[in-house]
This record gives sequence, C-alpha cells and structure tokens, in this order.
Amino acid sequence: MNSVLLGNGINIQFGGLAYNSDFIMKRIKYASRLGKYDCLFGNKLTGTEIERMFNDFVPLANDIRLKNYDKYAGDNKDLKEALVDFQGRYNCEIKAVHEIMLEDWFLIIRMFFEKNMDLEEERSATIQGFEQLILDAIYNDGKIQELYKKMNKKVRKFFSSFDNIFSLNYDNNIENLTRKPVYHLHGDFSVLANSENSSNVQGYIRQKKGETVWLPEMKHCFCNALLNYSGKLKYKTATDAHALIADSETYAARYMYDENFREGVERLQEENPVYYELIMTKIQHPELNMATEYYFDTFKNITGKLSIIGMSPNNDDHIFDIILNNPNLKKVTFFYYSEKERRYVEDNFPSELFMCESVHKLWEDLNSKRPEYKCNYNIPNKAKDIINALNILSDDEIDFKRIKEEINKVPKFEVERLCRAVKEDMMIRNPTHSSTDSKGFIQGNASISYIALQEGILPSVLYLMCVMNFEYIQD
Repeated sequence: MNSVLLGNGINIQFGGLAYNSDFIMKRIKYASRLGKYDCLFGNKLTGTEIERMFNDFVPLANDIRLKNYDKYAGDNKDLKEALVDFQGRYNCEIKAVHEIMLEDWFLIIRMFFEKNMDLEEERSATIQGFEQLILDAIYNDGKIQELYKKMNKKVRKFFSSFDNIFSLNYDNNIENLTRKPVYHLHGDFSVLANSENSSNVQGYIRQKKGETVWLPEMKHCFCNALLNYSGKLKYKTATDAHALIADSETYAARYMYDENFREGVERLQEENPVYYELIMTKIQHPELNMATEYYFDTFKNITGKLSIIGMSPNNDDHIFDIILNNPNLKKVTFFYYSEKERRYVEDNFPSELFMCESVHKLWEDLNSKRPEYKCNYNIPNKAKDIINALNILSDDEIDFKRIKEEINKVPKFEVERLCRAVKEDMMIRNPTHSSTDSKGFIQGNASISYIALQEGILPSVLYLMCVMNFEYIQD
C-alpha cells in the first residue's frame, strides 16, 4: 500500500506567500479594520478592539520568551515543554503580531489564563474567538479552496496514484483535484464542528433547540479544525473522539440488554441531564455520530510506503511518533524543502526507514516549479521618500532594498492585474470619488493592503505598483 501525507508546503507551492504564517496573521489586522469580523462577535467587539487585543499580547509573548511565565506552568510537564520549545524558537525580541506563528498564539492565550485565573470564565470564548479569526485568515476569502485549479494533469496523476491521502491542511484542494477521499487529520473546512454539525449528536440537539451559531457567510470559521499549541493535545482530542465514537455504537444494544448500563443511564437523567440527553439521542438516532472523526486510527494502521510532502520535520511530533511506532511501514520518503530539513531527518530518524528526496526536484518533475521573475523596474534612490510615505499608508513598513527586490519579482502582466484589482475595489468603495472621513480613509488603505496580502504581495509593494502604473488606476 502506498500512502501520502500532505502539509502546508503544498499550499505555499501553489498559492505563494499568501499562505505563510506572517501573511495570514497580517490579514487579520486589515480584515479587522475593514469590519469583517463584527458579525463573528455579535457586533460587540470592534475591529479596533480586535487589533488592540492582538497587539496587547505581544509583550506577554516576550515575557514568555524571557521565562517570566515559567512559574505559571506549575507541574504540567507538557506545558513546561511547550514553553521551552517556544523560548528556543523565539530568541530575539518579538516586535509585531505577525512575527508569532499561528499556533503559538494558543500557548500565549493559555499562559495568560494560567496567570489570570480570575478570568477563567472567559477562557473558552477567547480561544474560540482566536480560532475563528485564524481560520478566516487561512481561508483567505475562499481563495485557498481554488488552488487546485493551478495544479496540472501531472500533479493530479501523481496524487491520484496513492492508495491513501492524508492531510494536515483544512482545505479541500486535493479531493477536488483527484476526486478521491482525503483523510484530514486536523480537520476540514467543509465539515462543521461537533456543536454545529447536525449529523452529530450534539449538533443535532443544538439545532433542534435553535442553539447552533454558525453563520453561512463565515461557515469555515465554525469548522472542525484542531488548533492548539501542542500536537499531543490535538492528538488527544482526536483519539478521545474516536474512542467515544466506537463506544457509542454499542449504546443501543447495551441499553436494551445490559440492565446495569440501562440503570446507569437512567441515573444520569438527574445527575447529568446533558450527558443523558446525548446518550439517549444516540440510542434513538443511531445514524448520528457521537463525535467528530479525525482518522488517526486509519493513519496509525497504514502499511507499506508513506511519502511526506510539504511538512516540516520538526513540527507535529505526534505525527512522527505515530510513524515511528508503526511496524508495518517499510519505507518513508520525506520530501525536504531545505538542506536544514534534510539534515534534521537524517540526524533524528532511522535511516533504515526514512529516505530524503528534494521537493524542488519533485515539483520540477511534475512541471510545477514556481516561476521566478527578475524584472528590472526603474526605481531611483530618490524614490526613498515616496516609499517612506507608502509604508505609512500601508502600515506595513519594509526597507527600500527589500521593496525593490520584491517588486522586481512581479512580472508586468501581474502588476497590471493587481492594479486593476485595486481600481475595482476603489470604485466599489467610493464610486463618486467623494471625500471621506477618517474611518473611510483608514478602511480604504486597509483594503489595498488586504488585497496585497491575499495575493502574497507585501502591502507597500502593491502601493508602489499602483504609483508606478497609475494609468491602470485612473478612470
């Protein structure tokens, strides 16, 4: 049997920098300014407050880095290990929100509540809010779900050749490409969370009571994604869910034939009415799922060969633990992105099981190497003052050297397309070109920066494109 496991490197390969962690986090800032998240928080939290909340956590992140929060971990071994790992990776001062990797935010939030135990009642809602913001930024207004359209026939044939396809990504590109099932180990944008999914017991109950809260326009924010600072915690959530699913399939028979079980369930009616309702609903509706399935049991039992593509070898330890503890795997091919990754695999995993191949060579063989452009736009040194102004407008400062490097990576046809996208957005926002108040001005600037980040372009670079090619912007 031949299986493949896919990570976020696939999305970066076909979607570019738009799916890097820092671009994802920056999108939250500008989407907040555009008022995109008001509906998620029942119009009780403004975009300004969301942005301020993220900024306020940056000093806390630095305190964690400096070991000022170690004492709040108590005797929790996993939490202590997570702090050590965080401190090892962030060895310089964190200056901005986007410098913090996506799932490290959940460690920061955890430590905030470990210190502020009096705010415990707010923990669940805060974590859910952060999850939804990050999921929306990853989703990128649905653009992430369109990446399969950039994958050619060779790529489709390659992925279709595998017997099992596993993914750590939430998007549905590979199933759309291959028309084959994909096992999402960490969740799936197309599947609602347990509490919202009417195919599951809890979601069914909540729907009947009118308690489900998912919004059609933000459905992806209410999906079953596993987000946490620790792979072990994700794995525990997934395995607990699988065990509950397996156990619940016996409820109906046990309730009918096992007197002790039946009496225990009946006692729950007074002792724990919520759990009683869950069990009885499953008994009465055996077609419903008791929990969300994350397919780790399927992954644990693969045999033969496994290829790993688009995944960092020093992330998601729980995945590699499963691989190393599977005696039925005979060969694991790790497609490395950098020499550093190759050395890590060769130094840390058994050579009789693991072999390394270059992912760049793979994409080249599949005619999918990312095109590289070296343009030569004329940007004189006297433009430094203009670029300083553009940095202020975009609120995303980059130095003169880098802005020149980045704009010269964008071919003329892409420059034209992006400029026209800005013009279209400006026409929608202000078709009469009338003067605007400060809020309108801020939102107009945020919208241009948001367009840039959606496309994997730095905001100041898009601003400079528009200045240099004003003919595509004007009426």
